[in-house]
Amino acid sequence: MEDKWKEFFEKSKLQFRNEFELPKGHEERFLQKLNEQESTKKKVTINYWKIAAVLIPICMLSIYFVLEFDSESKPTQVNLADYSPELGEAENYFAYMIKEKVKEVKALENPENKKLVDHSLNELDALQKNYTQLLKDLKQSGGNPQVIKSVMTNLQLQIEVLESVLNQIEIKQEIKQTSDENIF
Repeated sequence: MEDKWKEFFEKSKLQFRNEFELPKGHEERFLQKLNEQESTKKKVTINYWKIAAVLIPICMLSIYFVLEFDSESKPTQVNLADYSPELGEAENYFAYMIKEKVKEVKALENPENKKLVDHSLNELDALQKNYTQLLKDLKQSGGNPQVIKSVMTNLQLQIEVLESVLNQIEIKQEIKQTSDENIF
């Protein structure tokens, strides 16, 4: 339709000029102003909706990821008591025993058995990391009995490692005392 009007005005241009006489240079000034308006519109127009359409999803995604990773970095403490009061008591007992045995091992540490103590404490740290992972698995599994059994076994292993080290230290001390007595 636009093309028909354009053609009509092009064909009738001379007729219109004869009927409506315009001042000289009017058409050129009009076209110049029209071109100026088009160029200023192109320079000034910033489509804020497009910017908002891009920025809002980016902000929402960044907030989501921050909250997601922040919740993972703050692990919630899981206890066996959450699943059974008896398991909670057993866990507390084992934790107390482990603390006491660690104190005993550290108290008996000397230059002669330092390697043995350091090695046993490293083994204990590995078992403790395993224990922490088992607690996470327990939370994810929703109280799976096999995972609970693994947690309890891990605590027992920690105590056994410490008792074994204490026994080895005692045996070394007895051997040293008997060898010292035999020298005199």
